[in-house]
Amino acid sequence: MKKTLLKTIYHLGAFAPFHWAMREQVLILTYHRFSSAENPSKISSAEFAAHLEYLGKHNRVLSLADATYAMRNGKPLPRGATVITIDDGYADAYEIAFPVLKRFGLPATLFVITDFLDEKCWLWTDLMRYVLLETKSGNLSVEFETDEKIEAKLADKQHRLEIASRVNARLKKMPDDKKDAKIKEIADALNVKIPALPTLDYAPVTLEQAREMDANCLSIESHTVTHPILTNIEQTRLDDELQISKQRLEIILGRAVEHFCYPNGSFNEQVRQSVERAGYKSAVTTDYGFNKTSANQFALNRIDALPAIENFAQSASGFEALRGTPSS
Repeated sequence: MKKTLLKTIYHLGAFAPFHWAMREQVLILTYHRFSSAENPSKISSAEFAAHLEYLGKHNRVLSLADATYAMRNGKPLPRGATVITIDDGYADAYEIAFPVLKRFGLPATLFVITDFLDEKCWLWTDLMRYVLLETKSGNLSVEFETDEKIEAKLADKQHRLEIASRVNARLKKMPDDKKDAKIKEIADALNVKIPALPTLDYAPVTLEQAREMDANCLSIESHTVTHPILTNIEQTRLDDELQISKQRLEIILGRAVEHFCYPNGSFNEQVRQSVERAGYKSAVTTDYGFNKTSANQFALNRIDALPAIENFAQSASGFEALRGTPSS
């Protein structure tokens, strides 16, 4: 839909009927990164505030724990039930999102990677972004085992980030050990030394910040130990990623950790059963859509929160879900 038309529809309040049509289903929103000012790859504090103001008018925001408890036990949910989730555990969740959530008095869930939280590792998808932004080379050429090749000129920052996303998409298909080796190979070829710990723009929340958020409106839940693609690892590693992250967070927070987020949304029946066996009560995916109250608790759909308020309203209203055409 053209931007000017979409803005007109939004300002006319024409998304309201779609909220009514989807009123009995549960919306789970996904966020990742935040910034103080507008940024093409992050949600600004002003955009996030506009989202929460919109939800306050049209939806009823619940905690993930409350929403899934009601769904699991056949309890009534308010019309327009909505859950806010944030993935990964970057520092900007505390610096930007947390104050806005407190201002609006709304609950949310932050899924964190425990080794990232404990400053033991990078979030691996950031490594290619770091390498391509730091290299002085103007060209990239990467070959994969399937004879697939990614070649690109490295122009401005935004273009380099787009190329990094292309490479990451290919890396996600590889076995975990081969993925790590390929990242090192690319970094060496581009003469970039990756620091042991994430640099400032890629840094996680601290343990103290995690406890503070969890004690207020932003609950902390599990997103594995190291964020591997769970369908690409063997069972022993899978169980460790699920169980150790849960145990570590329970020590940090002093409470039971019961909700999980699949890295990259990737799961199959083996992974789903492993999550349930590890003691979680729900798991969210990246599969697009709203959720019926009878939805599988370990395969909950989510919808990406897009920055511009008119795009956000289009998604949050259910307009796209009813048409079956998610925007990008």
